[in-house]
Amino acid sequence: MKVKKKVAFLLAGFMLLSLAACGNSPETEGPSSSEQNSASVAETDAEEVVFPDIKKQNYNGESFRMIGIREAGIWAYGEGYNSGKNQVLNDTLYEMNTMVEDYLGISIEYDYVQHITGESVVFDRVKPLVMAGDDTYQLCILPAYRNIASFVMQDCVMDFYELEGLNFDRPYWKRDVIESLKIGDHAYIATGDLCYYQVYPIYCNKDLLATVGREIPYDKVRNGTWTLDEFLALSTDLYADNGNGAVDNRDTFGYTAVCDMNINSFMQASNIYVVTRHDDGSFEFSLYNDRMINLYDKIYAWSKNESVYMWGWGDEINQTENVVVDFLDNRTYFTQEVLDTQFLSADFDFGILPLPKYEAAQEKYAHVNWGDNLVVPCTVKNTAMVSQALELMSYYSRVMVMPKYYDGVLELRVSDAPDDREMVELIFDTVVFDPGIAYCDGNTQLFNLVYLPNTCILSNQKSIASYYASNERGALHYLTKRIYG
Repeated sequence: MKVKKKVAFLLAGFMLLSLAACGNSPETEGPSSSEQNSASVAETDAEEVVFPDIKKQNYNGESFRMIGIREAGIWAYGEGYNSGKNQVLNDTLYEMNTMVEDYLGISIEYDYVQHITGESVVFDRVKPLVMAGDDTYQLCILPAYRNIASFVMQDCVMDFYELEGLNFDRPYWKRDVIESLKIGDHAYIATGDLCYYQVYPIYCNKDLLATVGREIPYDKVRNGTWTLDEFLALSTDLYADNGNGAVDNRDTFGYTAVCDMNINSFMQASNIYVVTRHDDGSFEFSLYNDRMINLYDKIYAWSKNESVYMWGWGDEINQTENVVVDFLDNRTYFTQEVLDTQFLSADFDFGILPLPKYEAAQEKYAHVNWGDNLVVPCTVKNTAMVSQALELMSYYSRVMVMPKYYDGVLELRVSDAPDDREMVELIFDTVVFDPGIAYCDGNTQLFNLVYLPNTCILSNQKSIASYYASNERGALHYLTKRIYG
């Protein structure tokens, strides 16, 4: 079928049994029947998420106030009036917030602050309040790395393990990610379905691929053989000149994308992390090894193929007319972009693929999150209320918000293209994070290493050795003394 307004996303893992079917604990008062009906939770045999073991409370309208850089109606918070383009998701978010408010007797509030590149707008707003001992905010929703190091190093956040009532074994939390970001025995950062996951998968133009007889590798993804080498081969030797005899952004390419986080994401997809936290609490500065050298050598050689065309983040932001290639122009076989709605207007059939594994023997696919993380200010007084609100909102994010996001916002349903829906379920099941990214806002050298693939590719460096060496000492000293010291 032609996908003009839709690309398919498998929601089987997110389409959950209705609340009425959930087995509540005998000691837990679940939502009323009217609340169950209003939740509009989709039903499937794939997964059952039981209502949290939380009794109904009455906190007499106490405020649960969040702060973040995403506007109302985008994620976590919805308002009770028309919010334009975000109306579909906003209504579900508003419904979720209302259900949690009614169940706990609280008032959920949200402060939006405009993100400014290079600045820590959330931390700058919250820190003075924390220093004054004010319990103004109960949750801070932070972009991937901005603000995090400041919050942690300046002792402004609470250990999530001190919030009794959070169950990180539930599917709406990312326990592995939370544990990977611990410092010692303390979990200062949390990630789960209450967060907006910002991942960068591969989009493919099915129509163009059909013209050259190349198949979409869905079966290879399923059997675990979708590897870096497979992707590099599939996306090369596809260049076609537009007739002017010059290589420019009006030609046809096998792969086009802004370099930046797209190319950086191949590190974690290949099970290479800037920083690795071990089970004993120790950390390893784990970026530079044979696997990373081989990964970069492959990507660098691939980037020199005439079918591959990339540009810098500045050109992307400024939409430089003679540089950027728009996937919607139907001249690109593969691209990478954040998983979102930007291609819904395509007049060609396109699909989506997870990032490839480095090799078939690698255990899992992995997609690094450049989206949200959660911290709780250390001045929070009513920790029981905060933990209950977080647990309930995370639960409803799983059973209400995510299904609505896929079906309503992205306009993608399982009946349209089940292969692509299956791919997206896999992508969201394999979200990871890198402690190096989490804390890189506090140190230039660590930041440089997080962006090593992007920087070295764009500066045409055949080897990463000298670039790594120039940043290693400062980054390691920062991690040892400031973060893990």
